[in-house]
Amino acid sequence: MLPMILLVPALVAPAPTARPLWISTLPTQPGRVYGLGVAALTTDAVTLRQVSDNARIDVISRLRANVIGDTKVITNYNESRTTGGGPATASRTQNVQVNTQVLAQAADLPGLVVEETFMDRPGGTGYALAYLDLAIAQQELQTRLDTLKADLGAQRSEQGVRAKLVEAQALKKTHGELVKLDDLAGLLSGGGGDPALRGEVLKTRLEVERRMVAARSALTFGLAPTPGMELDPDVKDVVRNAVLKEGMGWSDQNPLFSITLRARNGRNGVAVGQRAWWDRQRTPDFIVAQGSLSLTLVDSAGQQYESMTIAAKGVGVNEFQADSLLLADYKAKLGKAVAAWLNDLARW
Repeated sequence: MLPMILLVPALVAPAPTARPLWISTLPTQPGRVYGLGVAALTTDAVTLRQVSDNARIDVISRLRANVIGDTKVITNYNESRTTGGGPATASRTQNVQVNTQVLAQAADLPGLVVEETFMDRPGGTGYALAYLDLAIAQQELQTRLDTLKADLGAQRSEQGVRAKLVEAQALKKTHGELVKLDDLAGLLSGGGGDPALRGEVLKTRLEVERRMVAARSALTFGLAPTPGMELDPDVKDVVRNAVLKEGMGWSDQNPLFSITLRARNGRNGVAVGQRAWWDRQRTPDFIVAQGSLSLTLVDSAGQQYESMTIAAKGVGVNEFQADSLLLADYKAKLGKAVAAWLNDLARW
């Protein structure tokens, strides 16, 4: 009898997947910019996300390497005073500077996609190939710009406090979008896109900058006179400087917004800076000066926007030092409070 032969199917290992050529040599195609992403292999989901993000970033890096510069608009403030105690006058000027900073994030650039991924399991490495389609990106950015320009054309300067606040906030939002577009258009021009798009974006951005300065300057602030209250010039300077630093206007006569300062205890004849609103406590070693003032922000129509009380304290070895430290503490808190008010006004 012939021996029985058992036919067992052979276990054939699958042929290893060949490494794509794009891992060692990126493709070249007119109208596209390619990038490679690499990451250590962990879980498939995590590795896929990492290599995809890295591939997009590599595309941006390649574009950035070709960018000559980025536009930065600087606004300068100049103030002059008239003699004899007259009201201060102010003006603003702009200049355009160029630097090499590019702020775009990969996710903000349209037309940027991941084309392929490859997981090299024996090598423990993941790869991704991404590319930017310049035509798609340029078309999308042009559409965004056209929409912003249409919105700008529909905006009209109106009278009234609330209308001016709304206008300033709308311009601020538009300006932020144009800054992004300027950055992205600069990247596209570095990759071979049409440089005319960035020129159009820059022109619109500068126009919005001009309108922003005008709109914020029209939001004028001043200190309301309080009967029997004398303001220390340094305290007034703190308020004015905080307003001007935020790009708002200052007016000693008929401002849109008025800030009043009153002693919390309601004393008459308060003189800020002349020890009319704080008290001193003596200890064997120190003198403690402490007090508080209330601030109220109202518009020209009498609408109250903000109100708060600021407490200040100064500790010194003598009265002069304690008083000086108290005033320094109060001025620092006052400047921060006014700046916070101005930032919050846009929400009204």
